[in-house]
Amino acid sequence: MTGVRLREVRKSFGSAEVIRGVSLDVPKGSFGVFVGPSGCGKSTLLRMIAGLEDTTGGTIEIGGRDVTNVEPAKRGVAMVFQSYALYPHLSVFENMAFSLRLARAKSAEVQRKVGETAEILRLGDHLKKKPSELSGGQRQRVAIGRAIVREPEVFLFDEPLSNLDAELRVQMRLELTRLHRQIGATMIYVTHDQVEAMTLADQIFVLRGGLLQQAGRPLHLYDDPANRFVGGFIGSPAMNFLEGTVASGAGGLEVRLEGLDHPVSIVPGTAGPAVGDRVVLGLRPEKMRLAEAGLPATVEMIEELGGVSYLHARTSTGRDLVVERRGRREGLEGTTVRLAADPGDILVFTPEGERLR
Repeated sequence: MTGVRLREVRKSFGSAEVIRGVSLDVPKGSFGVFVGPSGCGKSTLLRMIAGLEDTTGGTIEIGGRDVTNVEPAKRGVAMVFQSYALYPHLSVFENMAFSLRLARAKSAEVQRKVGETAEILRLGDHLKKKPSELSGGQRQRVAIGRAIVREPEVFLFDEPLSNLDAELRVQMRLELTRLHRQIGATMIYVTHDQVEAMTLADQIFVLRGGLLQQAGRPLHLYDDPANRFVGGFIGSPAMNFLEGTVASGAGGLEVRLEGLDHPVSIVPGTAGPAVGDRVVLGLRPEKMRLAEAGLPATVEMIEELGGVSYLHARTSTGRDLVVERRGRREGLEGTTVRLAADPGDILVFTPEGERLR
């Protein structure tokens, strides 16, 4: 097992800088996930670790060894792509054994490694089949198995579940988690799906515009985002945001929201804000509740999901809000409700998106 360390890594395509000085550590044996919107640089960063993209600046270390200028085959990594890239004319066994054959491994070693890997991935009954005879999830497992038999130091996954339907994606997330626990290898996974990131990762690295926004355990990023972007990106449904101006109130500081007559009490952090400051409030859907006194909003739609429902409401100023409710199914569409949250559950950001703690 080994870890991956990046120090001030940069990547430019001509005059366009797409990775802008990223430093991070993926501890050995951990499952790290690069997440962010399309175009944020996460796949480029993964390809740089693999050696498939040159590094413009900075250093990449794998297991304490500087591999910045080492060719891909000598980095000790194996990559699983979004497309399965299986050889259609070869059996599952031969697809998984292909790299071992190229390395001139002995037949007994090939049989052992492929057999052990097939058992891990529950492919033992499919070794004689061709890829066309497999489901999408089984094909993806074959692609993963092809990487496992190489016994790499680090596994790299580039959105490997994107081609699967919703049910298979959930199943494969569970299987990847089991696989990681079973073989204990260092894994780095790229996705734009924050649900995948939250469910798979030991540590999440949130990227935006080629910059690392925040790194940490999934629930740490959810509970304590460093900025508005992380707060809005991590979590489903997304965090609600309301703009206003800080004023003094009977119980301390409160925020007077734009165009609305209901002030919202906040708990000021050590970094402010001060009276008169413009701020943005962040409220998680599950932290909001219906109350007798609170922010007025009209319920436009309710997503009924069984044990949980999501109220989609809109304020008189056109601000959309989502409220999570559990165990309540009364029809509220078209009615005006009052929404409230405890001051300690409200996050405060600057208009530029920085967190005020």
